Parts: sequence; C-alpha cells; structure tokens
Amino acid sequence: MAARLAAAAAAVLFLGGLSGVVSDKLGPRQACIFYWMLQLAVGALKSFSGLRCAWISNLISALASSMFYFCFETWFVVEHEKQGQKQDLLFDSFWLMTFFESMSLLGSQGITNLLVNDDDKGFLLPYAFAALLSIVGLLYIRKNAPSTTHHASVIGSYQKSFFAHVFRDKRVLILVLAQASIHFSMSAFWFLWAPTIVADGRDAQLSLIFPCFLASRMFGSASFPWFYGTTAPFQNEDSLTIAYVTVGIALSIVAYDYQDIGTLVILFCIFHACVGFILPSLARLRTMYLPNELRGGMMSFSLGLANAAIFIFLMQGSYHQNIANSTILGFAACGLLVAGGCIHMLRWRRKHTRQDTRSL
Repeated sequence: MAARLAAAAAAVLFLGGLSGVVSDKLGPRQACIFYWMLQLAVGALKSFSGLRCAWISNLISALASSMFYFCFETWFVVEHEKQGQKQDLLFDSFWLMTFFESMSLLGSQGITNLLVNDDDKGFLLPYAFAALLSIVGLLYIRKNAPSTTHHASVIGSYQKSFFAHVFRDKRVLILVLAQASIHFSMSAFWFLWAPTIVADGRDAQLSLIFPCFLASRMFGSASFPWFYGTTAPFQNEDSLTIAYVTVGIALSIVAYDYQDIGTLVILFCIFHACVGFILPSLARLRTMYLPNELRGGMMSFSLGLANAAIFIFLMQGSYHQNIANSTILGFAACGLLVAGGCIHMLRWRRKHTRQDTRSL
C-alpha cells in the first residue's frame, strides 16, 4: 500500500502541477469535464477485480483527486463573478461546498456498504456505481453548462503572471505554504489514523469511528459564518491562525503522547473540525489575493509541495521503515504550527499595508 501511494504521490507531483496549468489555460469547465473522464476510467478499471491494473487505476485516481482539489472551485468562482453575485454570498458558498463534500463522503460510505457483495464473482458493484455517476456528471456538464471563457491571456503572459503573483507576492506564497501544510497533514492522517488507534493490538470498530471524523468536519465548516463578518468574535485571519495552532497541537499530542482510544478519537475529531473550518477560510483568502486565471496553477503548486513531502515520508517511513509513524505526525504538526504563524504574518502585512495607504 505504501509503495502504491508513493507512486501516486510521485505521479501527482509532476502531472498534477501540469494539470493546474492546463486548467488555467483551457478553462475550469474543460478541467471539470476532464476530471469526470478520469473518474470514469477509474471506475471502469476497478469494477473488474480480475484486471491486473491496480497501479494504473491508482495513478489515474491520484491525478483525478488533484484536479478535484481546484477545478470545481475555480469554475464556481468564475461563474459567480460572471453573474455579478455579492462577495459575501461567495464566501458562504465556500463553507457549504466543504459541508456537502463531507456529507457526500458519509453517504458514499453507506451506499458502498449496501452495494458490497462477498460473492462479487469478479465484478465490483460500488466502482461500477461510481462510474455511472461519472457518466451522469460528464453528460450534465456538457449539456447544460454554458461555455466559460477563462484564459491566462487576460492578465498577460501566463508564465510572467504566475511568477509575479505566486513567487513575488509574499501573501500568495504564504497561502501556498499554508495549503501545502494542511494537505500534507490530511494525507498523513488518512494513512496513519487506523494504525495509531489499533496500536499494540487494541480492538476498535473503525467503521463506527470514521463517520465521527466526517461529522466533525461538517461541524467545523458550518461554524465558518460565525467567525467572518461584522459580528465575528475575531478579526480577519485571527480565527484561521487559532485553527491552525489548535490542529497542530492536537496532532502533536497524538504523535508524542500515548493515549487510549477515546482520547485519540476526540483529538482526531478536533483535527477534522479544524480542517472543516480551514478549507473554506483558505478559499476565501485565495479569492482575495489571487486572480482566478492563476488559481489552478497556484493550488496545484501547493499540492506538489505537499506530495513531495508525502512521497519522501511514504518511502522512508512506511516502505523502508526508517522513520516512525510518530515522527511523520510530528512533522505534520510542526508544519501546521508554522502555517499558523504564516497566516498571522499575512494579517500583520495587510494591517501595515492599510496603515501605509492611509498615511499616504
């Protein structure tokens, strides 16, 4: 499993970055169509358990996951601005996207349990159902969605614009690092949460614990409107900084302090509640500081940084067993704490920019 996930991370490290650039050049609608085509290929390949193509399907699935990370969000923001909707409505839609994503994960678990059959005879019905949903999504986009013009030529040469906004603008670079840290920590969590809970041969019903994580994530995303706006208890990026620090402390406790199953589940639920809040908050900041024409490239770049770290730790930690699982979680916790400091720095820079503007 570690070798396959490492190969997928390596593939996304190169192909995923290219997919973000292609999405920016062709437009988010075409990127969404390509995503559904990849998911259709994965569902078709995995439907037949007799096919010896697990490596190929895993690579395609990894590429599809990286595209899902940015293509629908980019398309949504472009259409929102095209229709002239209010900015506050866009920010509310970000947490709703995260909320319903978690809800769909819960629903897919229930549907999969219903479709799983021990006597499958070489045909896996859950993957066939996923392929059917991919066909429905593909046909719906091609038939009903209007064509959206979204090219990097609007802001000049793509390469120059990308370099100017991502590498020269420290605010965007801070967002890149913050996104990479949360993505790496999520990947490390999904790979290590089960071995951590059942360590030392402890017995636990993982199928009952998993929905608790998704419910916590839904709760975290639903709390987003309470921390942004005129009545928010904290200003600007303060709440996001607190969320990063909280999730970093939770992971550090898991990494370096042995806990019983109940405490671990509580800490993991705190982790997912913070993730549910962080994801729409980062989408809000991307809308504030980054042009839509570069959104896919910027998000795939941050994803590439995270996948580089994932590849190294999967190979050295899980495959060669040179690094302990606690070290991987500890590294993820340190990255989250550093990201919290970066977000605080982002707020400090914006505050001083406003003061300089007023003085002029």
